[in-house]
Amino acid sequence: MLRGAPLVSIVVDTMWSVADEVVVAVAPGMSSEYRAALGSRPSIIEDRASGIGPLEGLAASFAVAKGDIVVTSPCDTPFLRRELIQLIADSVGDADMAVPRVGGLLEPLHAAYRRERCLRAFEETLVRGERKIVTAFSGLDAVMVDEEQLRAVDPELRSFWNLNSMDDLALAEKKTASK
Repeated sequence: MLRGAPLVSIVVDTMWSVADEVVVAVAPGMSSEYRAALGSRPSIIEDRASGIGPLEGLAASFAVAKGDIVVTSPCDTPFLRRELIQLIADSVGDADMAVPRVGGLLEPLHAAYRRERCLRAFEETLVRGERKIVTAFSGLDAVMVDEEQLRAVDPELRSFWNLNSMDDLALAEKKTASK
């Protein structure tokens, strides 16, 4: 919870500002908890297997998504900016994906993917027993969205700040209180 709202609802609201459809991937057995927090509007899909990680969530959600381009974000990024999502989505062009690079590192959970082609790559990677999202990138055509482009729409790159601890949450509370 951040300022009385579930983190996931903050991200979902931001995604709705640019998307025709929102799909939330959750761990097995967690649908009812997320449905209670989000209501009936977004689709909620459970991972097909437990403990595999984000690649499983991407594959499960891509399997039910309807659009050609799927834009992704972790559910614990309350400062996600609409403009950043739009920039990433617009960057795909004819490629298979657009992936931000921040501090020299790829941000595959804040990316845009061509659904069918990437779903195939994700599922093949999972079948091989591999779990890292970037492992699935082999053979796909990727556009890297560089830090300068990202900073043009999110100068402090706050969209990439995820809350992993109670200290992070306390700092986020302070940042939102000062607005």
